[in-house]
Amino acid sequence: AKGVTITIPNQVINATVEESALLSVEYLCQGTPTIQWSILSIWKTQNIVVWEPKKQPNISESYKDRLCTYSNGSIQILNLHENDSGYYVVTVTDHFGTSKDAAIFLKVDVHVYEDLHFVAVILTVLVALSGFSMFLIWLLKKCVQMIKRKRWKQQIRKEAEEIELQSL
Repeated sequence: AKGVTITIPNQVINATVEESALLSVEYLCQGTPTIQWSILSIWKTQNIVVWEPKKQPNISESYKDRLCTYSNGSIQILNLHENDSGYYVVTVTDHFGTSKDAAIFLKVDVHVYEDLHFVAVILTVLVALSGFSMFLIWLLKKCVQMIKRKRWKQQIRKEAEEIELQSL
């Protein structure tokens, strides 16, 4: 029977920047197929790789050092970038020219914990600065109170001296 069949175990893959993602497929067809992967995203439509099993794959420059191909048609993208998110389309073409497409959606997220770490550090610094500022304000208030008491005592002494001098 002529024809190509493609099986995709995971149609949606979630990954994080700098990790790797395995875009897994399996196919059945007559003869030796040609396998092609492309990406359709907001930013671009681009061919990634074309190859025949047991032959050298033709990998695009932007994926040259980040792509592994497997004989079952799967690919693995290493060191993911945020702009690797998108629909990955695999096309399997048999030697009769019959082809079949299938798609996998890859969502690449940024490291959330790094953002939270940054916020936590900034928050800790702000809390420490506010605590130090509160301590300085308290210390300044105590100094002002001491100066006021000292002036008040001096004023009382001065008045007492004036009263003593007037009575003589």
